[in-house]
Amino acid sequence: MKFKDSFLIQLFTTVSIAAAILIPASFASLASYDGEISDAHGGGAGTLPYAAVLTTPAVFDGTNIELFDFGAISGDATFEFILSGDPVAGGNNGYIGRADSNAGNSLRYEQWADTGALGFTRAGVADNTFSAPGAASPTDDTHVTYRWTNATGTMDLFINGAATDSIAGATFEMPTGPGHLGNVSDGGGEGMIGTISRVTTFNSALSDSDILSHSNAWSIPEPSSLVLSGLAALALLGRRR
Repeated sequence: MKFKDSFLIQLFTTVSIAAAILIPASFASLASYDGEISDAHGGGAGTLPYAAVLTTPAVFDGTNIELFDFGAISGDATFEFILSGDPVAGGNNGYIGRADSNAGNSLRYEQWADTGALGFTRAGVADNTFSAPGAASPTDDTHVTYRWTNATGTMDLFINGAATDSIAGATFEMPTGPGHLGNVSDGGGEGMIGTISRVTTFNSALSDSDILSHSNAWSIPEPSSLVLSGLAALALLGRRR
């Protein structure tokens, strides 16, 4: 019996360690987020469809771009990102993205050189920098939401589903149609260094509760992840016995 128990414990330990090594920590969370977006906003009766999605992570080295179509956006809009980066190593005014048709408007991973703060810009009009303590350029994977209300010129910033900062009276247009992520242009000097793992755009101002629901879907692991954690815990308990 002792031999059998020892074998099972060793098996659990091996499986748990292998899972921890082979499965990225964010995989289950990204899958959960994708499922939430698809179920709640993938189209069909009673749903609010998204305008565009990015479901393959885009990695940026400070010089490159990732082509992306933001969808048909006009007036009120909500853009969600799951991203991380290095604001110190990145270029001046690190871009999250902009579109070709209204290129003077851009969302920024770092609004200004070495400020380490999120923001948005209307070229020749204003550089808008979020100043709340929680509005720093994320260095770890973070669910970041920009919500634009056209009538009041208000951009609300949500970090991991929580309302974090807001700028009113701004002149801005959310990117619409084909464009790109990660830099002002391919090879430009205003690129971010980091990863944009997900983008979801909506041609409407989502409610606070919808934004929180999406963030929670990303941050709460799927049951399969919890099972693996349970196996690891059993293995540790078994080893202590």
